[in-house]
Amino acid sequence: MNDVLANENVKRLPGDVRVPGDRPQTSGVLHLGAGAFHRAHQAVYTDDTDWGITVAAPSSRGVIDALAAQDGLFTVATLGPEGADMRVIGSIVDTLHVATERERALDLVAAETTHVVTLTVTEKAYRDPRGVPGLLAEGLARRAARHGAPLTVLCCDNLPDNGRTTRAAVEPLLDGADKTGATRAWAEEHVTFPSSMVDRIVPASTPATYERALAGLGVADLAAVEAEPFTQWVIEDDFAGPRPDWDATFTDDVAGWERLKLRTLNGVHSTLAYLGALADVETVSETLALPGAEDFARWLIAEQIAPSLTPPDGQDTVAYGESVLERFANPGIRHRCVQIAMDGSQKLPQRLFATIADLAEAGVDLDLIALPLAAWTRFCAGRSDSGAELPLDDPLRDVIRRNLAAAGSDPAARVDAILGLDLVPAAVADHHQLRRAAAKWLRELDRHGVATTLEHL
Repeated sequence: MNDVLANENVKRLPGDVRVPGDRPQTSGVLHLGAGAFHRAHQAVYTDDTDWGITVAAPSSRGVIDALAAQDGLFTVATLGPEGADMRVIGSIVDTLHVATERERALDLVAAETTHVVTLTVTEKAYRDPRGVPGLLAEGLARRAARHGAPLTVLCCDNLPDNGRTTRAAVEPLLDGADKTGATRAWAEEHVTFPSSMVDRIVPASTPATYERALAGLGVADLAAVEAEPFTQWVIEDDFAGPRPDWDATFTDDVAGWERLKLRTLNGVHSTLAYLGALADVETVSETLALPGAEDFARWLIAEQIAPSLTPPDGQDTVAYGESVLERFANPGIRHRCVQIAMDGSQKLPQRLFATIADLAEAGVDLDLIALPLAAWTRFCAGRSDSGAELPLDDPLRDVIRRNLAAAGSDPAARVDAILGLDLVPAAVADHHQLRRAAAKWLRELDRHGVATTLEHL
């Protein structure tokens, strides 16, 4: 057998490994973002259809080079308490490196054979007009000039109303395509930007991921990913043209699902990540096992998150939260706290500050939800409870560190330094009870550390 996963050996893999049947020869989906989440989520959903994907990496090419060497094949190891279930995914039929193949990327956005463009490029990418939004705008201009077929641009990033966010990033750039406004007029009639909500815990791949793949397959897979058993995809049913027969929930309104997931799952996930990193704990499941941590997470969901939103019909926020905590406790998923903690300035407006703003408007006491704010404030300072250095991987790193340095050691001043960031809504930044409560929690974390603070809650 070849020493890497490839078409020539996929049929000879061990019998307990699920492999694809007849693979599609062409791709109707162009996906921007080659990260682990796409491979463990949308690529799996598409593998259950007769559609193919061209996956495009905006900058880094490590993953797409591995996929190209493996004929687009890769494995997803679904990790549960009982062990791993291996599946080879065959929906990726082509790869593209945008940084060195921009013309080809633009032609694919414009191509008649491309019916859907999907995106997992992280929150900060939508703020860079020279990056993905610019690529989409230029590709749409080419499509308009050719009087091309309708196109659906489907955002799959964790953003509220992510379809509108994508449209807002792209549409203004269409104005520069021509002097007549024809491109924008064409796009308004022929391009849709539906919203979606995606859910599956997918840790970053590590050497252990590739070792597991090698042991299970008998060949190397340098694009392997691992994921939890749970998976969900809720999509606004607003497609401009054909769409794959994804086994997803299609709805007229994704907003309720988005809020439920962003605040309950993602908000608690970030909270546990900051607390765990400060406590020198590596993974979320280990953080949840700290004395008092699960009780705190349960109280946070019931007393602060549930009152902040109206869940979709048939859903209960507290029950959903219980299922989330069960997923977080899965020992098979080693989702590292420092990975989840990155880009807090981009994530927390949706995951934390929106919740606080709605609670403040409703007059709800903010004592418990002030602890995640205090934990992020302490995390941003860059030292754990043991004094170990913590990485602050964040677009606003320099601003945050500069503000905290100017605040000195006073907890109230440090909280004000964080709340003074432009990303924090005024209703949150000016809330006196929140500021007092966060300063109190920060003082407790400074004096006693995370483990003792949680244990004595």
